[in-house]
This record gives sequence, structure tokens and C-alpha cells, in this order.
Amino acid sequence: MRSANVIKYILKRLLMAVFVLLLVTVIVFVAVRLAPGDPVQAKIGPHGDYSPENVARVSAALGLDKPIYVQYLVWVRDCLKGSFGYSLINGADVGQLIAQKIPVSMELILVAMVLALLISIPLGVYSALKKGSVFDQVVSVISTGLLAVPTFCVGLLLLILISVKLRLLPSSGYVPFSENPGQNLKLLIMPALTLGLAEQASLTRYIRSETIEVLNSNYIRTARAKGLPVKVVNFKHAFKNVLVTVITLVGMRFAQLFGGTVIIEQLFGWSGLGWFTYQSIISRDYPAVQASVLLVAVIFVVVNMLVDILYAVIDPRIKLE
Repeated sequence: MRSANVIKYILKRLLMAVFVLLLVTVIVFVAVRLAPGDPVQAKIGPHGDYSPENVARVSAALGLDKPIYVQYLVWVRDCLKGSFGYSLINGADVGQLIAQKIPVSMELILVAMVLALLISIPLGVYSALKKGSVFDQVVSVISTGLLAVPTFCVGLLLLILISVKLRLLPSSGYVPFSENPGQNLKLLIMPALTLGLAEQASLTRYIRSETIEVLNSNYIRTARAKGLPVKVVNFKHAFKNVLVTVITLVGMRFAQLFGGTVIIEQLFGWSGLGWFTYQSIISRDYPAVQASVLLVAVIFVVVNMLVDILYAVIDPRIKLE
């Protein structure tokens, strides 16, 4: 019976994901069309031929001479085929350009999330166990402060302190790990640390509050009443259930970071998907903007769907509705 409910739940989540993605395509398509700038002008360039004949030819080549609903259907059809068009700036295949940027952003996000978890899990759990202590208050103040300060301000502070004042690390840039591992790691430290500090602040507060709630639950009181050792109660029973809930938050934050690294990648010259999206926006490269935003939305929807399914499968207390 449990297996049937799981399959039914997964199918419902898949259908919901399809509906959400269709809605996202509409929003992305309309937003790009309403954004300032003219793709025809971007394609022709500032010194190109703006005769009516050439403008009409470029409009037809870009598919902008068709009705708006036809343009949308053609774009969705091409996306389903894996074709995202060609860049208006250099004529390169947008899909290939994005494929080159995904591993760059993935490296930054993975390192930042690992760093955040290594800091937040021990801080959050220990703060909950020592609720009300000086340690708990210090951690809460620092976490709240990091949440209150914009991420790019933390990045600027690290940039000025570590790179400009102390000259310990290069200020910006990106070198593939395969080409120069040492330089890649040097360039990765500051952007990963910036994102990691911001993520650990929210994770620490969440883990602390979740651990306190679990420690005050009835089954933990029962375990204590049975005389089980404190370490067994805290780590085998309480912490295990906290980690199940943390999976959901980590999954959501991981997906959000794909669209939230724009400023950090631009600040540190880390040429990932966020950097590519920003450059496409300021260059009015609409096929690239459209594809980048859609990809971020797809990643967010898919990751959240997988996290919901995993959460429901591994935690039998969750009702599969």
C-alpha cells in the first residue's frame, strides 16, 4: 500500500512540475518581449544597415515577423528539441554556450554549499543543545548579522581585505580546474566563501530552531524517560530527524543559487551561468537571456520536485497527498 501511494505521489508531482514549467515558459517569453531593447537592432549592430528591406529580412530571420502566439509555440517546440537559438552577439549556439557555463557555476555552488553545511550543522546543533548560553547568543548574533548584510557587501569586504590589503589571493577571474588546478582553487576561494557564509547563516538558524523543536518532541521525552544515554538521544534520534528536514532546505537553496549567483559571479569575474546571464542582459542578447532564465527555472522545479519525492519516501510520517 505504501508503494502504491509513493507511485501516485510521484506521478502527481510530475504532472505539477510539467504545469509549472509550462507556466514558466509563458512568463519567460512575455518578460523577454517586454524588456527594453530591440533584438533586431542588437542583431544588426550600431553601424549596420537599417534600411526597411534589411530590417524586414532580419526580423524574418529571427522569427519576429510572425504573430506573437506563433513565436511562442515555435520557441517551445525548439526548446523541446533542445534548440535554444543562436546568440545575437557572436552567432554561437546558445545551448552550447550554456552547457559550457553550467559546470563553472556547479563548481562554485557545490563548494559553497559544502562549506555552508560544514559550518552550519555543528553550530546549529550545538547552539540548540546549549540554548540560552553565551555560545548560542554569539552564534545567533553573527548569523543574524550575516543575513542582514547583502551578500555582495560580504564579497566586497573579502575582496578588499584578502586581495587588496593582504594580497593573498587574486581579485577576480576564472581558470578551468583541468588547465590549472592551483589557480582555479585560488580564484574559487573568495566567491565560494562569500556564498558559503551567506548560506550557513540561514542554515544555522534553521538547524538550530529545528533541533530545538525535535528535542522538545514527545518521542525524545520518551527516549529520555527510558534512561537512554544523552548522546544516543541527541544524535541517534534527534539529529537523524533534523537531517531529514534539512534535505528539503538544502535542495531548495541549491536550486535557488543557480539563479542567485549573478552578482557574486560578476563581482569576482567567475564566468559561470550567472555571469553569462548578466552579460547577455546588458548585451540585449535575447535568445541567450531566454534560454538562461528558462534553464534556471527548470533546475529549480526539477530539484524541488526530487527533494519533495525524496523527503516523502524517506520519512514515513509524511502523508503522500
